[in-house]
Amino acid sequence: MSVLTPYEEARAVLGLGATEEDAATIKRAYRRAVAVHAPDREPEAFRRARDAYELLTDPGARARQLLLRPVPMVPPPAPPEANALAHRGAAAVALLRALATQVDPDAWSTGAPRKAARGAQGARSAPPARPEAGGKDRRTAKEGR
Repeated sequence: MSVLTPYEEARAVLGLGATEEDAATIKRAYRRAVAVHAPDREPEAFRRARDAYELLTDPGARARQLLLRPVPMVPPPAPPEANALAHRGAAAVALLRALATQVDPDAWSTGAPRKAARGAQGARSAPPARPEAGGKDRRTAKEGR
C-alpha cells in the first residue's frame, strides 16, 4: 500500500479527478456524495464519504497520525541452528588456527617460543644488598661496635 493510496481512494469516493484540489470543489463533491448516500439509508457509504472529505480538507492530520502512530515491536530473528555436520572439535580447531596465525612459523621449529617464555619469567636473582647508614653492611656495623 502506497502512502498516496488513501488520498486516491478518497478522491474516487467523492468522484474527484486528480487535478481538482481547491476547497470549494472538494466541498461540492462532498455535498453531492452526502445527497446520494444519506446517513439514514446508507450509513457505510456516508461514513466513507465523510472520511474522504476530512482527509482531503486536512491532509496534515492524516500525515501526523501516520508519523506519530506507534510502530509495533518486531521480534528478533531466530538464531541459526547448529550445523549437525560440524565435527566435535570444531571450536578447538578454530581456536588453534587463530593462535597459530599469531606465532611465527619459524619459531615452532627452533623452539624459540619456549625459550622466550622462560626468558620472560627469568631466573630469580637475589635482591641487591641494602647498605646501612655510613656505607657499611650489617656484619661490619656489628663488628665495629
